[in-house]
Amino acid sequence: MVVLALFTCHQAGVPADSAAPVASAPVKRVVVWDGEKATKGSGWVNPKTCSIGSQTVEAHSGKTAVEFKFKGGADGWMGAGWNWCAFQTGAFGTDITGFKTFTFWMKTQGTVADVQLNLLCNGEKFDLPEHHTEKVSALTYCPPLQDGQWHKVIIPLADLKQPKGFDPLHVGELQIFNAGEGDGSFFLDDLAFE
Repeated sequence: MVVLALFTCHQAGVPADSAAPVASAPVKRVVVWDGEKATKGSGWVNPKTCSIGSQTVEAHSGKTAVEFKFKGGADGWMGAGWNWCAFQTGAFGTDITGFKTFTFWMKTQGTVADVQLNLLCNGEKFDLPEHHTEKVSALTYCPPLQDGQWHKVIIPLADLKQPKGFDPLHVGELQIFNAGEGDGSFFLDDLAFE
């Protein structure tokens, strides 16, 4: 059996490989949150001692990014969600069926563990088990992610396995977890499907 792994990670300010092929058609892209043009969003955290929200101290582009701030983890899990539908239930969200990847820019700060994430779809009720894709580790797609610099993380949607009952026509949330002990922040900007 042959396994092929693709690692795609771009650091801000570092030019792409000049030998890479040039696309002949424009890339289809939908930005779901960037803090400037796509600004609708709301979040949740666990435990309540953590926080998530837009802030203007640190950003990849423009002046705003989302910060998930956390401390602890020895006696529980630390996670957050950023919902670009602001928790509206029903037929709200982004149709991801025509896209291949979920992309975002991310910077870590402080002491962080493995960065795990998944997507959540919308429905008549919120946050049912079938609404969650499987989690993936962002470090698989961007190994230097914990170096304190901004990086573009590109995750193939095929790797975010959808359970039976998942609605890819109405995706509305990124869930992100510090999978271990930590005392730091994840900064997120320019969330998009491409």
